[in-house]
Amino acid sequence: MKLFLKILCPTMLCAFGYAQSTQTAVTQDQLQYFRFMLMNLASLDHDQNSTNAFEASLVPTFGLNAQEAAAIHTAASSLHALLKQIRQSSQAVIAGKTSLSAADLSALSNLATQRETLLATLANQIASSVRPQTAARLEMAGTIVANAQRASQRGK
Repeated sequence: MKLFLKILCPTMLCAFGYAQSTQTAVTQDQLQYFRFMLMNLASLDHDQNSTNAFEASLVPTFGLNAQEAAAIHTAASSLHALLKQIRQSSQAVIAGKTSLSAADLSALSNLATQRETLLATLANQIASSVRPQTAARLEMAGTIVANAQRASQRGK
């Protein structure tokens, strides 16, 4: 037991820190699950009780510890703030118009790009801030769904 505490435990801690610091960016497939999760948590339209239940379900589903659950909550809060801002900006762009100009369409497109950029940033922040095994479980959800979608499209 003393050998474990003196040699293996510090070695495991170093390996744990190394695994977190070398986390690669999430793939497009993996990003789809993070997008689903964050958009549900940050939604301006969902009932707060439903959002809270979904957030609570992530803990047992992915084996999140308190720090990991807090990281996801914080990311969702950041996205929520941007979604509010985007909603206000997009309403200002379309207010009182029966058709949209090229400039209006460009402005709306830029808002969507801001949202997608933040989603990718937050997904990568989450993946790099959680334990490696938690990141793998979160990333796997997107990979499984993307593989299933590709398989169903090949079957058509």
